[in-house]
Amino acid sequence: MTKEIRSVLIVDDQAVIRKIFSKSLGLLGQYTIAEAADGLEAFELIKTNHFDLIFCDLNMPVKDGLYLLQRLIELQYATPIVLFSGEDQSLLNSAKVLATHYHLNILGIVPKPITSDMLKSFIKQAASINMKQYQTPLPDITEHDLKDYIVNGHVKAFFQPQYNLLTNEICGFEALARIVDNGQIILPSQFINKAEETDLIMPLTKAVINDAFQYFSMLKPEYKKLNLSINLSGKLLDDETIPHWLEETAATHGIKNDSITCELTETAIPSNPSVMIVALLRLRMMKFKLSIDDFGTGFASLEQLHMLPFNELKIDRCFVADILNNDKSKALFRRSISLAKDLDLLAVAEGVEDFETKQLIIKLGCKVAQGFYFSQPLAAHDIVNEINESGLSFGVNSLEESKL
Repeated sequence: MTKEIRSVLIVDDQAVIRKIFSKSLGLLGQYTIAEAADGLEAFELIKTNHFDLIFCDLNMPVKDGLYLLQRLIELQYATPIVLFSGEDQSLLNSAKVLATHYHLNILGIVPKPITSDMLKSFIKQAASINMKQYQTPLPDITEHDLKDYIVNGHVKAFFQPQYNLLTNEICGFEALARIVDNGQIILPSQFINKAEETDLIMPLTKAVINDAFQYFSMLKPEYKKLNLSINLSGKLLDDETIPHWLEETAATHGIKNDSITCELTETAIPSNPSVMIVALLRLRMMKFKLSIDDFGTGFASLEQLHMLPFNELKIDRCFVADILNNDKSKALFRRSISLAKDLDLLAVAEGVEDFETKQLIIKLGCKVAQGFYFSQPLAAHDIVNEINESGLSFGVNSLEESKL
């Protein structure tokens, strides 16, 4: 399923470049084309107009392309973007890594000039983006609203499947927090920071885990071998009762501790790291598994791998998103896989969004992955019911697999 690309924004300080773009696009189809001479002008247009595709130069006077990217990160903008510049490739790659890390939808990075074939390829890619079902974000919710959502049972667990790349079958799930209000799904970007800043992170996390355990326990007996990953904020682990609460909750739902992986997120590092470390060690003694999330970024580091008995290393999506054309990303991914192998850890790749990326990470030695290529996060009750009825091949893109 594809959508029609109708409106295009071209951002470049040189009028002649914008004219060439417009003429080339006109030869490829009928498009409504808007132009901007710098990042500020482009941002003003974006605030009042919808665009299906944006082409943006990085190096411009007044407000450059990086200014525009920063503003779009704040908006959590979903429209696909193509970056181009006369700068060297390493700068372009770094700009894409920045944008991708903050969840902008960067289709590609190319040096000038962009050819007609490139334009045609990017238009084709942009036409398929609707399959990923990006959501326009809502404003951040207030502390009062968040408390009401928790108390009234609107906090739900969504499951994103993780796949064994050798068998193309589901081997586990990551439980992700969502707020569901009258059919509207509110994403974590609208409420996690508020929860971390207040005392609501504890009840929020417990609500997600309770919901996740409830539906995970409903899997048929033949699927009890699957794994469930849950996210634990470092701030949450300031509370020494958490390991015992987690064990009791798992037992209540008939779930074995070794079926649960606790992912240590890098948000809200606790005031006393030694308390967190003791909590993680206690979880391991209880036979829960530990995962170092977003490896290679922020708090997820070699020091933590050395200090704590992790079972799993999750390779951050910023190293996966552009692995096909960024040699740095490919090298760091390869080193992460090698490190995981040397330390006897399971390596899990996040953010796999296309067939070609899947094939490359398999070649580089990765055996488990998750991402929109396989399945977006779905309501826990929906995906559990689907698996109970259809089996572990749910979400595998059989059409593309058949191209091999």
